[in-house]
Amino acid sequence: MTESVSISPPSPKTLLSGYQPLTGVYDEAFDPNSGLRPHWQTLIGELNRLGPDEVHRRWHLAQKQIANDGITFNPYDMGGVASRPWMLDAVPLVLPELEWNGITESLGQRARLFDLILRDLYGPQNLLRERILPPDVLYGHPGFYPAYHGLPTPEGQYLTLYAADLARAPDGRWWVMGDRTRAPFGLGHSLENRITTSRMLPQAFRHCKIQRLAPFFVAMQETLRDIAPRSRDNPRIVLWSKGPASRAYFEDAYLARYLGYTLAEGGDLAVRENRVWLKTLGGLLPVEVLFRRLDEDDCDAVELNPNSHTGVSGLLEVLRSSNVVICNALGTRLVESPIVQAFLPSISQFLLGEPLKMPSVATWWCGQPEALEYVLKNLDSLVIRNAFRHQNEPPLHPGQMSDQKRAELVTRLRARPELFVGQESVVRSTAPAMTDEGIAPWHVALRSFLIHHDDGFVALPGGLARVSPESDLLDFTMTSGERSQDVWVCSEQPIERVSLLAPPGETVALRRSGSDLPSRVADNLFWLGRQVERAEGNARLLRTVLSTMTGEVQSTEVLQRLFRVLAEQGQLDPDFVVEGLRTSLPAVEEVLPEAIFDPTRSRSLRATLNEAARLVSIVRDRVSVDAWRVIHRIDEDFQKPTGRAATDTSDVQNLLDQLLTELLAFAGLAQESMTRGQGWRFLDLGRRIERAWQTSVLLRGTLAFPIEEEQPMLETVLQTADSIMTYRTRYLATMQTAPVLDLLLVDETNPRSIGYQLQVIESHLEELPRGEHAAVISPEQRIALSLRNAVRLAVVTDLARVEASGNRPALERLLKQMDDRFPKLSDAVSSRFLIHAGLSRHYGSFSGE
Repeated sequence: MTESVSISPPSPKTLLSGYQPLTGVYDEAFDPNSGLRPHWQTLIGELNRLGPDEVHRRWHLAQKQIANDGITFNPYDMGGVASRPWMLDAVPLVLPELEWNGITESLGQRARLFDLILRDLYGPQNLLRERILPPDVLYGHPGFYPAYHGLPTPEGQYLTLYAADLARAPDGRWWVMGDRTRAPFGLGHSLENRITTSRMLPQAFRHCKIQRLAPFFVAMQETLRDIAPRSRDNPRIVLWSKGPASRAYFEDAYLARYLGYTLAEGGDLAVRENRVWLKTLGGLLPVEVLFRRLDEDDCDAVELNPNSHTGVSGLLEVLRSSNVVICNALGTRLVESPIVQAFLPSISQFLLGEPLKMPSVATWWCGQPEALEYVLKNLDSLVIRNAFRHQNEPPLHPGQMSDQKRAELVTRLRARPELFVGQESVVRSTAPAMTDEGIAPWHVALRSFLIHHDDGFVALPGGLARVSPESDLLDFTMTSGERSQDVWVCSEQPIERVSLLAPPGETVALRRSGSDLPSRVADNLFWLGRQVERAEGNARLLRTVLSTMTGEVQSTEVLQRLFRVLAEQGQLDPDFVVEGLRTSLPAVEEVLPEAIFDPTRSRSLRATLNEAARLVSIVRDRVSVDAWRVIHRIDEDFQKPTGRAATDTSDVQNLLDQLLTELLAFAGLAQESMTRGQGWRFLDLGRRIERAWQTSVLLRGTLAFPIEEEQPMLETVLQTADSIMTYRTRYLATMQTAPVLDLLLVDETNPRSIGYQLQVIESHLEELPRGEHAAVISPEQRIALSLRNAVRLAVVTDLARVEASGNRPALERLLKQMDDRFPKLSDAVSSRFLIHAGLSRHYGSFSGE
């Protein structure tokens, strides 16, 4: 039965009243007679029904959601510091099913052709022998290594994942502007665009019968499973990422989570006994398939790039033994070079016996004399590119250059012509894009993806579109342009539901989380727990100091002890606690708020939060989305305030209150949302060690050397340790040292006490992986046990006793023992479990150094 669609008829005079297609440019939505194309009518009708205000409201909500989810990209591979939010347009790009089928058929031919080219170049080299391709394509390519020759490939297939960058010319024909055969970027962003857009425009999405993306990813899972050299039922597949410095790291983590693969970096992998292994807490686990997301040059420091820090030494030898497969295969970079496009028509005839179904943009390789002369004569109308697309160099537009720059370019072309190609400049089609003034025509670039499946290629029904008011901006990189668009392929038939989950009738083996956590991930989770807990402890202490400074009753002695603790934690210049220097310094209330927000101070609260944000971005595939959002929101909200908020203690206290609420939300989510596997255990272990240390520093700085009137000091310590309510419930208003020490030091029922932390630490260490025949306790267990026994055997009244010297020597000895042994405990944990993660952080980081 056909569903009744209740939408208003399309009326371009409403939402598109100001839309004016550009002259001489193909418009995706309007035909030459200014009529709305049929496949756009349902979408535009729904947008008209919503109205401009509602569409804008939903668009801004969607963009806010993208920001909250931390969907970013880094156009320059410079790490998180250069990351920018991913911008999504409110209007998707709509394509009809019939046209899309023609596109996918053409691109399928192209993908097959590139695979045949790679087989030939790394095999018999008939293309070179018959002079279809010049030798420069292979031997002049900076990415060619003789070691690639003869490497086994999965089922003889070089190209598993392929992407093509498309543009529609003014005559309506699609052209291939570029081919991507290394590790194509954009799959994860395409998926996120679809999720966000379908949530923003649910009725339009349903009424347009949009083809789903899930079948493509199901095909990808099946392909990666089927190429495994051994176990094809449940092979270990690793998504191999360059790491957080990569512009694609968000996408790597997103795809790993979506596909159910382990996200790994080069440091997580090792070659042993001619196999690739994943370093985990429980030991080495064999890897059968590497889904490569980094450049092939960096894959093996022994035979390829000796300066690579992201590769796996000895990988090529394992590949030669067919003990692991990698996709895309090493060496696929060759065919994405622009130089290949100049010869692709003749290659197609030679290898396939047929012409290209979709042409490449017209390309002239300057290494041929006649092509060079043509390029020089037509320089102003062409785009000049590196012939080998090395390091994503931007294209050159001679027609926009000054006379001097143009002359310099001509000199370069004549000096080394073989390094350049000239390409026709294509004015891309336009499509509706949302602006603050309404919907306007923006130029479009489309990236389409194909995966090898069974005996052919399967296309992602959609892709990643980029839009910009200027066509030339889309020629640079995949992340250039103003924003992206979802791509809707309308279907003429009802859409079937497809899921990556196992079919209902398929038996799934039951399992629990084991010890297959990569050591690097455990290391990052451990330190994430440390940094989050450190931020909470620092925030509590700072809030106590500020409230004491601005309270009705101020105690100079109490403040001086708190300043001493702040100085020891790096929150305050140590000179403020030196009697002779204090008078020459500015007032504490003037410098303290500024120090809180100074990211250049390695131990400031801001620096601690920066590190927590960095760590959570690295392990985002291991924490819940909600937990990630909390840290992301903290990172955004706790930037250095300006104006009055930067110096006013009242505003700073409000910020600290908000920060503590959000940090507690993260702790709650970690406790309630993470399964009790090794990832959670290391996160919580880091928190417990940090909290125990924070509390010991607080007690040593405030109570080991008592002040004359100690009751205000005791109350301040309880407030800082978040235990004032528990104390008053037990002892009413009476403030005495022994009960305070019992509550904060010994009492294992108080989740804020040192005793409780040591109890949990000991429990965690007991559950960590150990040798099968280990008969004695480990070094880290021995340290934790000695600390716990020291606390449990302590006599609180002896700890609280003040000697004739005016101090508490028993308490001082116990707290000093903790200061000595907590670093050893952390080092022992790192040495035993986390050392495989690379250079571990020194325990100096315990105090922020």
